[in-house]
Amino acid sequence: MPSVDPDLVDRLARHDEYFTAKDLVRYLERHHPVEGPGVPRDLVEAYAEELDYDRDRFETSLDDRLTDAETWQPGERLYEVDGDLSVYPPSWHQQLADTTDLAAYVEVMLESVRAPEGVEVERDRLGIRQADLLTAVEIIADVDRSRAAQMLRDQRLAGDVVLYAFQNPEEIVRLPED
Repeated sequence: MPSVDPDLVDRLARHDEYFTAKDLVRYLERHHPVEGPGVPRDLVEAYAEELDYDRDRFETSLDDRLTDAETWQPGERLYEVDGDLSVYPPSWHQQLADTTDLAAYVEVMLESVRAPEGVEVERDRLGIRQADLLTAVEIIADVDRSRAAQMLRDQRLAGDVVLYAFQNPEEIVRLPED
């Protein structure tokens, strides 16, 4: 069984709510260093065990969410990436692993945004929540959150991305209009 970081276990245990399988994978992708994309399933299960999660229920939750799809799928999916688990599909890791260009992240992430059935939405009116963009950069580019936020500020000032509803906690990041 892989070793867990006791400090991470303590931080996870202090959360007021139970982490879902996807939440735990996302947290570990952000905070437990591993080689390559994703985190090993046995590592996720080791943390769940340390946190006294119901083992059968947790493993069922992982299995129910796990897909081997290469591209984004709707719902609370977890993706198999090179044998490990990730909250992002393999195609995102492949396309974005070597870049910190946030416009590229927005473009790739927008591929997963779909308008409701029967609703026409102009693609240039769509965007990605700032928190979701920062988490993706943090996980895929292996950049800490404060550095990702600084990159967003810098690239916004350079005109590479646009923040809609600037100063709003639910800021939307868009590509600039041509």
